[in-house]
Amino acid sequence: MGDIFKNKFFIILLIVICVLTLSTIILNLTGHGSIVTDIVNLILTPFQNFSVIIKDSFAGFTAYFTEFNRLKDENEELKKIIEDLEYEVQDTRRLRDENEGLMAFYGLKSKRMSYEFCPAKITARDPGNYISGFTINKGTVDAVEKDMPVIAAVGSDYAIIGYISEVGLLYSKIVSFIRAGEAIGAYIESTGEIGMVEGKFELEKEGLCRISFSSKETVLEVGEKIYSSGSGGIYPEDLYIGEVISVEADPNSHTMIGIIEPAADFSAEKDVMVILKFDRNFY
Repeated sequence: MGDIFKNKFFIILLIVICVLTLSTIILNLTGHGSIVTDIVNLILTPFQNFSVIIKDSFAGFTAYFTEFNRLKDENEELKKIIEDLEYEVQDTRRLRDENEGLMAFYGLKSKRMSYEFCPAKITARDPGNYISGFTINKGTVDAVEKDMPVIAAVGSDYAIIGYISEVGLLYSKIVSFIRAGEAIGAYIESTGEIGMVEGKFELEKEGLCRISFSSKETVLEVGEKIYSSGSGGIYPEDLYIGEVISVEADPNSHTMIGIIEPAADFSAEKDVMVILKFDRNFY
């Protein structure tokens, strides 16, 4: 106990406390208590202001994160809404394309009442650098048979894809008309001139084919549309084949040859129609 009173810091602190206590008593007795209050307020005010700042800062900090979380939740909701809308747009486009295709086939059916169709979807394409063979999801159970023509809707028209080359119970394979060795009787839409659309190996690789004519008098121009003539027994007449993109002279026969870009997009077509029945011309 004696050691405490020997400590200089303790002694000075004790003296300060005594002086402050005595001063406070004297000032209160003489009616000057407000001075004490002022001194206390002077000492405490900075600490009070600091505590208010800390309190406001903490409240602002909390409010910031509360608002951040709210905006984060709203952002997630908006992303979900956008995803749903994008899906609806894609679904609408798909339905629109399907409806356009069905309308085209309906137009063909309305013109040719004797035709019978079987809708199908392309499920596979032949591997390689070019496409000239397909597999569809319809087979013998759907009355599909070999050599039946297959078409696709192109806008309001209907274009040739190829014909059935192999049939299974639930699938069929299609050979495209641009494959080397294939041929279709055809005519020029604007003039009615008859020719032959042929698949050539060098053109097949580019997704193209050609049309040739037997008459040296045939006039052919770029942009002409080519349609099937119905000869040969495989394809009905008046089906869209494609458009002439270049013209050249055959050096051997001195007749015109046109390079054709098919109307059907072989790399993109999904929905096709097998023509089960039509009036075949074998001439």
